[in-house]
Amino acid sequence: MSRRGRTQQALAEESGQTTVLILGLVSIVLMLAAVIISASIVNVESRKLLSEADAAASSAALAAQPAPGTPQLTEQQIVAAAQDYLSEAEAHHRHHDLAVTGASISGGGDTITVELRAEAELPVLRWVLPATVEVTAESHARITVNR
Repeated sequence: MSRRGRTQQALAEESGQTTVLILGLVSIVLMLAAVIISASIVNVESRKLLSEADAAASSAALAAQPAPGTPQLTEQQIVAAAQDYLSEAEAHHRHHDLAVTGASISGGGDTITVELRAEAELPVLRWVLPATVEVTAESHARITVNR
């Protein structure tokens, strides 16, 4: 068999392998794009939740209308004020499974901390990754006493 015949035979045997390679690369690129989209969704949800935590902490700080002297506020009052804010702002419609998971007040009684938890839904990769990812946000607000 001549050299030309062997080359044509070798090319005929490899027919279709480029298609498999292209399909494999396209699937890898699509998976990478889906992961990037999912990471972006989690990032945006985290930022929105941080904004809600900031507002809830500020609302709890404003709810503390202390008498002159050191503000006295309990963790239950902070949680109640944060939950009231979240209900009034209808934050439960914007975040899936939103909850106040923590609240505290500093030793001096002048800083409130509120921690929120929600779940970010991953619409693109439900069949590969979990359908939701837990996102938390913590915010601090200072209580000011006007005399």
